[in-house]
Amino acid sequence: MSRIYSLILSIGVFVLALDQWTKNLILEHFPREGDLTPWLSWFHIHRVHNYGVAFGNLRNLPDGLRPVLLILLPIAILTGLWYFYVRKFQKKELLGPIAMGLVLGGAIGNLIDRLRFGYVVDFVDWFYPSNGGCLPGFSKFTPETCHWAVFNVADSAISVAMVILIADSFLNPKDDAKKA
Repeated sequence: MSRIYSLILSIGVFVLALDQWTKNLILEHFPREGDLTPWLSWFHIHRVHNYGVAFGNLRNLPDGLRPVLLILLPIAILTGLWYFYVRKFQKKELLGPIAMGLVLGGAIGNLIDRLRFGYVVDFVDWFYPSNGGCLPGFSKFTPETCHWAVFNVADSAISVAMVILIADSFLNPKDDAKKA
């Protein structure tokens, strides 16, 4: 079991370090929210302050409730994941612990931002040109472009973890599911 916890912790620390390092670079080189630098034809570095959770959801909560909820929510989710999922890992499992390490590092990275600034620093602006409608998940930022919600390394790690967990559930069904 210690191998599993070591793997989770190692990946979590790596993601956390990478997340905080990239956010500090953004804060240093993009001093104001809204600062934007085009990088590729489909990607900008764009400093955004996210006062909500994923994709800016819950950003309109009352000021007294938002900080408490946005700090307690990741702690509750991490606790629930450990209790219902991580402690049940088998010694040979690999995908689950990798995913949990990604979630741990990402959640703590965004939690640090919330405690430090009251918001999460996002900066990856991914988009594509479009004069028509946008694909699901994208929204119009300008009349010519459809943008995904601006995100960061922590958000990416959590999203990759979710894909891994979904794939793992299909590739390696648990014994309980096999018995049913």
